[in-house]
Amino acid sequence: MLSESVEWPTVAVAAVDVIGITAVLVWGDRLPWPVVVLAIALLAASFNSVQHEIIHGHPTPVRRLNDLLGSIPIGVVYPYEHYRASHLAHHDDDVLTLPGTDPESFYVTAAQWKRYSSVRRAVLLALQTLAGRMVLGPPVYALTFWRSLMVRSRTDSATRRMMATHLMRVAVLLSLVWVAPIPLWTYLVGAVWLGWSVSLIRSFVEHRAVAHGTRSAVVRSGRFWSLLFLNNNLHVTHHARPGLAWYRLPEVCERSNHAVEASAGAGFYESYREIMVAHLFRPVWHPVHPNDGAPRRITSGTQA
Repeated sequence: MLSESVEWPTVAVAAVDVIGITAVLVWGDRLPWPVVVLAIALLAASFNSVQHEIIHGHPTPVRRLNDLLGSIPIGVVYPYEHYRASHLAHHDDDVLTLPGTDPESFYVTAAQWKRYSSVRRAVLLALQTLAGRMVLGPPVYALTFWRSLMVRSRTDSATRRMMATHLMRVAVLLSLVWVAPIPLWTYLVGAVWLGWSVSLIRSFVEHRAVAHGTRSAVVRSGRFWSLLFLNNNLHVTHHARPGLAWYRLPEVCERSNHAVEASAGAGFYESYREIMVAHLFRPVWHPVHPNDGAPRRITSGTQA
């Protein structure tokens, strides 16, 4: 559903992200490289949040204009069209978290787990820790995604067109980075690896396979994380009202007692610090989906 009018707060965030990336490319050589990499990472993560808003019909009533903005490949790896299709499929709450059905599930089936090698099992367990998700997640998920895309492209012309279009956009972006006064590697490390890592903090506990209650969580966060993730940390509310603009989510979450609902299901967390302390190196749950005859979660975060 498209917004009925221009949502200027979202436009403002998108403008800050695009102008910010441009400014870093133009004047980044005047700053220490760690500052440049961190700035690119935060701007890329923020723009990923903007893309999420665009997928849900924001910030203008004109879809072509929205999609044009969303297709800027700041994060390089994922084609916007694929992200849009897979994320909208993810919003089928009847199959939420189910591996092979929910395209954004971090679970695997018992059959998959059984046939995986010990190395692959170790990687999957590592990905259930926050440190593993942030360090290994970007390269592992990128390789998995592009391998599946290559397989599909052999028989699907639409996939080939999507890949070609995305690669052309990336070529234009990286050409601009190439002529900028900062090294190409600083952009790639910042946008492709660290930017994605930051976004994976948000999705780390968003969904949990539970027998009863909602499978979407709520994380209470301060202004920094809330703005960076455009309130998507209030994930129960987002799934209940996916067309609601990000700046309206806190009020609806509070009014609807979604924090209480989350605490009886996927989980309510007081802060991202709580998640980091509890699960930086300890798996948040077992990677095999519990409804697939597999072990349930190893442990859970502190919930209210």
